[in-house]
Amino acid sequence: MKKIDSAAQFLTEQMDLFQCPVCRQAFQQVENRSLRCESGHLFDLSKKGTLYFLLKGSKNEYDKEMLTARFQIAQAGLFDPLLDSVYQHIQNKETGHLLDVGCGEGSQLDYLTKLGLKGQKIGFDISKDAIQLAASHFTSAFWCVADLAQSPFATSQYDTILNIFSPSNYQEFERLLKPGGQVLKVVPEKDYLMELRALFYRDQKERQDYSNELVIKKFKEHFSSIETKRVRYQFPLTDDAFKDLMKMTPLSWGASEAAKQYAMEHPLSYITVDVCLLIGSD
Repeated sequence: MKKIDSAAQFLTEQMDLFQCPVCRQAFQQVENRSLRCESGHLFDLSKKGTLYFLLKGSKNEYDKEMLTARFQIAQAGLFDPLLDSVYQHIQNKETGHLLDVGCGEGSQLDYLTKLGLKGQKIGFDISKDAIQLAASHFTSAFWCVADLAQSPFATSQYDTILNIFSPSNYQEFERLLKPGGQVLKVVPEKDYLMELRALFYRDQKERQDYSNELVIKKFKEHFSSIETKRVRYQFPLTDDAFKDLMKMTPLSWGASEAAKQYAMEHPLSYITVDVCLLIGSD
């Protein structure tokens, strides 16, 4: 019961960070471990201290096996140098309010916390499995299942929005940010996981290439102040880490069974992480 009581206390103290996704009214109180809005809509805390804000079921391809593999390779350090760079660019690390959009199984936000990130931190994902994993492993943030299209987050309350390898909703980001707030978005660069792409698509050169030009152009349309930083490094892979890499990336979704079998028979000893960090503010 410790997690649910801790979550109830967090909600009582930080109710201003949320809004009802049904009617967009403010939440009024935590009542019997449920969050109640001014119109009477209730959202119950789970035993793990998470909130489920979705108004209808959602389907996604990130299953438990994929998310567990992502957790394991994240713990091995695949994303650490990238997150070190992200941490350097977060404003107001001590007392700011931060929202991690599409947080997955929580590893990235937990790592930033270990680096010294304080303040109020909320991680959410549309995947219930992802949030269950996050709540099972980490107490570094408040975790919830939510969808930006029916947002349970209050207007002008967030100093920083993290958007790491996940879709964007810039209109919603603008609503959520405080004046002077920032969005930190991470998108793949052309060499991201290139060794794995070469394994999966040996005979499809066009599938080995990647461009983020349109994504970056879209980002630049929404912010008056923009900084970009490329982060590129190689990460050594053990046999287990290679298997996790195979399972955790959507790159495998378009590969044939023969290509995946070939990859399993030719494990990589390292992988290239190549990303663009976009920092936008008004």
